[in-house]
Amino acid sequence: MREIKDFIKNKKINLKRFKEFGFKLIDNSYYYHTFLLKNQFKMTVKINLNNSIFTEIIDTETNEPYVLYLIENRGGYSEKVYKEYSEVLEKIKKKCFEDEIFKANYTKEIITYVKNKYGDELEFLWEKSPKNAVIRRKSSNKWYVVILTISKRKLNLDSDEIIEVINLHNIAEEIKKLIDYKKYFPAYHMNKKHWCTICLNGTVELKEIYRMIDISYELAK
Repeated sequence: MREIKDFIKNKKINLKRFKEFGFKLIDNSYYYHTFLLKNQFKMTVKINLNNSIFTEIIDTETNEPYVLYLIENRGGYSEKVYKEYSEVLEKIKKKCFEDEIFKANYTKEIITYVKNKYGDELEFLWEKSPKNAVIRRKSSNKWYVVILTISKRKLNLDSDEIIEVINLHNIAEEIKKLIDYKKYFPAYHMNKKHWCTICLNGTVELKEIYRMIDISYELAK
């Protein structure tokens, strides 16, 4: 079987969707079979739990692997095989995987908290900054959460480590009290009078971040 690199980069497996799509679990890997070009070819997709994905196409008449669709200068027939093959993979990616742009456990917990409590989800607004997102309050269309991926140095910390941070809205008096350059920082790329930045690495407990999200949500009326 042939491994496909980077096909599901920044994606995570949704096992429930896998089963609904038709994948079968065999020896810790998920397998899916379908046919291309009116049953002339059998396509097998194997996906491991570490997100590695392998495919194989078998000519049903000869029972031999078909590989001509892999060459760069594909002809008419092999191009048709490649087109149907690609359509199957795109459908699997759309139906069976979810975006996983953010990696930190705190970030994942926060995204789940907001979705469960307020029904709001991430919006990725900047093509040049695909790892930055906002969450809006539906009733006002105003942002109340901004999640960013930045270098610690952007917060004037002596490190080039890349981390995920959250920007939250609060009243000016409270922001002034919070800022200590250890747990709470002046808002990165936002109004520093009304917003602050928190690193999503455990320096501030989740329950405190949740409390501040609720305040930010109320201020986004």
